Amino acid sequence: MSATTSHLNSPAPLGAGRKFVLAALLAALFAMFVGSFVYRMQGAGLVVEIKQERGPMGGKGGMGGVMGGIDMEHLRELMQEVDKNPNDPRVLLELGNTFMMMQAWDKALEYLDKAVKTSPDDPQVHRAMGMVRFERKEYPQARKSFETVLKKEPGDVMAHYNMGILLKHYLKLPAEGDAHFRKVVQLGSASPEITKSAEQELAAAAK
Repeated sequence: MSATTSHLNSPAPLGAGRKFVLAALLAALFAMFVGSFVYRMQGAGLVVEIKQERGPMGGKGGMGGVMGGIDMEHLRELMQEVDKNPNDPRVLLELGNTFMMMQAWDKALEYLDKAVKTSPDDPQVHRAMGMVRFERKEYPQARKSFETVLKKEPGDVMAHYNMGILLKHYLKLPAEGDAHFRKVVQLGSASPEITKSAEQELAAAAK
């Protein structure tokens, strides 16, 4: 994610025990192996899981093809693929994720909107759409996207966590938000930070 774009500011400042920011450099995450990884949206408190077809350091371009942590050669290949097949849901989702990592929210929305139309039952698409809507401060639409994810995958811990943050701190519905944090604690998470964050949200509400 580029440091040149402005960070999203919370409408109400959160306490130190509740406000979680990026814990590691995004560049280090971009350099990780192929597969699934999780990062926290800067300054927002939401977390997102990105799945890429190949690592950003791979491809013909090698290090020379990387710009701001993005494999530009792979991006060009994706653009060529979508030109040939504009309704390929896999390519549309990957383009949406790539532009999301670049904080190019309008471009991410463009491709994710197409992905939703071509693959309306894919929770990954709605999850990514929720993140983009959130970053665009379109909170009611973000809520709808996360609700769609939870209808399809009621045990999705990150979707519950993101809904908790969204409802409690951005839509001013603390009781509904805490219900999702309780679900996070109940389900457990592979990420100790997410569980700890949910526990702290509930502890703060009990004071």
